[in-house]
Amino acid sequence: MFSIILPNNTADVKVMLPLIEMMKKIEGLKVDDLVADLGYFDAEDQKTALLAHDVAVVTEIKKNTLVPEHCPPEGKPECEQGHVLVFDGFDEDTYTAWFRGDDTKCSTCPLQELCNKQFGYPFEENHFFYGPMPQDSVLQEGMLKFRKQVELVFEQESHQLTSVMKHKKVPVRTTVRVEKWFILSDAFRLIERMIKHVRVIVMPVNHVANIKRQQEMQVEQLSLPLVA
Repeated sequence: MFSIILPNNTADVKVMLPLIEMMKKIEGLKVDDLVADLGYFDAEDQKTALLAHDVAVVTEIKKNTLVPEHCPPEGKPECEQGHVLVFDGFDEDTYTAWFRGDDTKCSTCPLQELCNKQFGYPFEENHFFYGPMPQDSVLQEGMLKFRKQVELVFEQESHQLTSVMKHKKVPVRTTVRVEKWFILSDAFRLIERMIKHVRVIVMPVNHVANIKRQQEMQVEQLSLPLVA
């Protein structure tokens, strides 16, 4: 599994889908999970990412997010008795998120004989809550935490830009040229990190120093006839 974090440095610019399409063109790169700020996409983009590109997108619930009636503010579905359901997997054939009853709660529930303890929610019914990474799950919490760590680095860059540009966010959703620039900027950041990863994992130890040493030896060998 390969996961991508989109930091919140280009708010109000819908770059998520174009970035996913560009990443698909990079040979050997397969992104399964992606976490991004809502400034990058909307519900339709999240739907397209999974149905068309097989990329599961998750984001954090905001104050104005419309939470389903059977879910608490955290976004986890509950049964009729108000017991939080346990995520039981995502069916990629039917795009259905499955939840089951919590055994510790069901054993004492007065409706246990009338309940099938299995609950399926279609992804297309609510993309924010019924995807492969449900709200408040361990995977989602881990990705959101990692995203915040990544954003700290970009926040430092934002402070540097603030001293020059006098603002931190650029509302350029309808500005095509600037929007493309942000898309390319994120793509280049991704490529730079891939190159760095390959150098650490694949390339031999001290390969740069060895290549430089070989170059110096070749220069010395070519210089000998000239000296003679």
